[in-house]
Amino acid sequence: MMSSPISLPSNFQPQSPLFDVLPGEIRNNIFELALMQYEDDAAAYPEDSYWYRPGFSGPLKGSSALLRTCRLAYAEGQKVFLRELEYAFWFNRGPSGRTCTPACERFFRDLTPQAAQSLQKVRFFTQMFWLEDGPQLFYLFSVPQFRPTQLTITIRYSDWWFWEDNEPLRMNEGWLRYFEGNPGLRVLKVEYETLSWKKAEMMRIVERNKKWKLPVRREGEMFQANKLEGYLSAENTALEEWKWKGTSKLGGETWSHHGTGDKVEYIVVTDTWKFVEGVLSDKEMEGRLDPTMSVWKPRRGKASTRRNVDVWGARLRERRTTNDSA
Repeated sequence: MMSSPISLPSNFQPQSPLFDVLPGEIRNNIFELALMQYEDDAAAYPEDSYWYRPGFSGPLKGSSALLRTCRLAYAEGQKVFLRELEYAFWFNRGPSGRTCTPACERFFRDLTPQAAQSLQKVRFFTQMFWLEDGPQLFYLFSVPQFRPTQLTITIRYSDWWFWEDNEPLRMNEGWLRYFEGNPGLRVLKVEYETLSWKKAEMMRIVERNKKWKLPVRREGEMFQANKLEGYLSAENTALEEWKWKGTSKLGGETWSHHGTGDKVEYIVVTDTWKFVEGVLSDKEMEGRLDPTMSVWKPRRGKASTRRNVDVWGARLRERRTTNDSA
């Protein structure tokens, strides 16, 4: 469905009450209800897997029968389906087929221009080593078909550095410094999750990150202060908080700092950045270099970081060369 080009229907179905009688707004409601997806209980994720959580207890399932009735239903229904859908990707420790950068890139490369424009909501579950430095996120923002209006980044309890050893929570600000939002991005939500008793540690990071203003690139332009659509700001946006209880086991293992009970309580705090039309000052743009040109310091246990940056830098340069010669 994603990769097949859609030509304008030659038959506008005047005999069909769906298209000839009902107004478009009601048709959209019908498409929305008929194409609604739900979590597939028959293929539920293991409760102690790293990717099980409220709203993600299993893969999404739905029926596309209505889209197959005629070209007009396909053309109208696909827009509604993609507009309401939030497509999720995991960057390590996720379900098969939706995990790691290549899987995400392939999905968006296969989208038609119409589908890329209609798919408005995307969610990333990001381990800290993937998110922190910035090149991987920077690279996906450069994919021409990656054009969501809303991106949610979820940092799970098991995504923090060395959670297995109950180390204090920490996060480098590199990914915020080198953030370059895709054209059309209007909302960024960041979900921070940890054990309830570690909330104070997490809130120090939340409040620090909230101060960042994040540039949004203009279509076809390079990353410069006067070449931006605007920026995203979390100034004056309210934090949202909720809790949930999950199994104390993770990855099939028990962890001493989880206690002796069968359940642990998680707290999730969500911050929201909203689009502001305007420019960032020279001071606010200072130090926001292309991350592929920056010097990166390897972190403990992550000796391959430098190599990964080189790989993505080369791929990004190759993309730019290809686009310039097209």
